[in-house]
Amino acid sequence: MASTELVYLVDSYVREFRAVVVASEGGYVALDRTCFYPGGGGQPYDTGVILFGGRSLPVSEVFRRGGLVWHFVGESVPVGVEVVGRIDWGRRYAHMRYHTAQHMLSALFLEKLGARTTGNQIHADRAHMNFDLEKIDRESLLDIEEEANRWIKRDVEVKTYFLPRGEALRLLDPRRTKIDRLPTDVEKLRIVEIPGLDLCACGGTHVRRTGELGRLRIVKVKSKGRAKKRVEFVLE
Repeated sequence: MASTELVYLVDSYVREFRAVVVASEGGYVALDRTCFYPGGGGQPYDTGVILFGGRSLPVSEVFRRGGLVWHFVGESVPVGVEVVGRIDWGRRYAHMRYHTAQHMLSALFLEKLGARTTGNQIHADRAHMNFDLEKIDRESLLDIEEEANRWIKRDVEVKTYFLPRGEALRLLDPRRTKIDRLPTDVEKLRIVEIPGLDLCACGGTHVRRTGELGRLRIVKVKSKGRAKKRVEFVLE
């Protein structure tokens, strides 16, 4: 079965790429390679355009099915033709910043409060995270916020690399990576590491350095049931 090469796994900063259409149906096209993130892990799919035949076709939805990534352009594009894809970089870069910030906060909430992240949702202008946490006081929130901003100010490199599955599973903290949800047929896991702070298996897009995040501010905390807290934050 054909599969789409996921360029963003190797370099999240590639904004434009050439590809060949390998399937086309119902206004959707699948490509042999793509920079469009198909969504997952709380990060939305990318939008942008596909250039074909002198025209610019808006990409308004992206998803992965099997090994192929499908892009909705609203019309038929012949199989076998070469196209150029261009992502909406402003939107993508915002998601990259918030996704990396989410990793930082997940690590800090776990380290300081023993709180495991149970879910998250990223937007271009904000994000929220859910924690297994019965209660939290203002002092603890400020401590975590200040520590996050210290890591940002240090401008630490954010590393992404692949490890053989067995080696990765020996290194990963099951409180940070939901190991039981990792596909059993994946032989190499993509690791996102903020040295000294966090190590996690992740297929999303991230910035190269923590300094790109600006300043992080926790803006809201609310209960989502017994021993469940939702924390919303913004990057400024």
